[in-house]
Amino acid sequence: MIRFPNLRAFAALLLIALALVACRRDPPVEDASTVPGSPVAAIEAQAQALRDNDLVRWSRLGLPPELHARTEALWNRRLAEAGPPDPEEAREYADMMSRLMAPDAEQALMRDIEPKLSEFETEIAGQWPLMQATAAIFLNAAIEANTELSAAEKSHGQELVSALLDWAQPALFTDRARARQAVAALSATARELDLPTLEDARALEMMPAMEKGGVALVGIKQAAQAYGMDLDASLDGVEADLVSREGDQARVKVTYPLLGETISFEMDMQRVGEGWYSADAIRQAEADLAEAGPDTAVTPSAAPDAEPATTGAGSAD
Repeated sequence: MIRFPNLRAFAALLLIALALVACRRDPPVEDASTVPGSPVAAIEAQAQALRDNDLVRWSRLGLPPELHARTEALWNRRLAEAGPPDPEEAREYADMMSRLMAPDAEQALMRDIEPKLSEFETEIAGQWPLMQATAAIFLNAAIEANTELSAAEKSHGQELVSALLDWAQPALFTDRARARQAVAALSATARELDLPTLEDARALEMMPAMEKGGVALVGIKQAAQAYGMDLDASLDGVEADLVSREGDQARVKVTYPLLGETISFEMDMQRVGEGWYSADAIRQAEADLAEAGPDTAVTPSAAPDAEPATTGAGSAD
């Protein structure tokens, strides 16, 4: 399936929200296709969409309208052309969703998790510092080797690895009360998603998938909260500052709190028409479309102007 801007980070506890946003909690954007007319305000608008768990609005703010339309068309075309899912994957998915959606899911899952937590407590005793160091080496190497990440994204990812590994202490994850709270959140999310089979999940066109993604986003936030990671609080504390701007190019520094640490990174923004967008997101979308073939390829010069700008409060031109 097509890779939407930084969506690959979504499963990792909403790191996408932290990688893309600066939030001052302005009123929601009335028109999902209206992009604020400054680099900082554009980031704030995407932030607000994520804070509202509105991935439909977030996706439409993430790319110029014509490029977004091409991206959606490619997603849906690949959906129509896709073959059936692997039978083993389909079986595992259906089993997982059946257990999560069952009326007694919380109690049944905790019965299954309890012996695994006890085993984890025994096996990890005294070994966590070494495991922590090994994980840091492996994850940082994987980030550095990822050719889809920009230098700024790699630096940001490595900062996140450091903060997350410092936070991820064994006692946190063997806490039964926290596990019960996380399981309840995931179970409720699975019921609300109502996608019992892999075929159901893979049949979603792009906008319906984004709607379901918003539901999943709520569940991810709740599960993270069970372990002391308040992702909305991190979003509330994000600040963005314009570093430089020259013509249609700008650079913005984003800083946010996470687990007692302060994380910062810089991102390049590009103006198309009157709207501003992540330059990396535009490049990635164009690369995906070019790879799909000449019928869907698009170049920056082909992108039309964005709709009239709506500048958020506190934005910098």
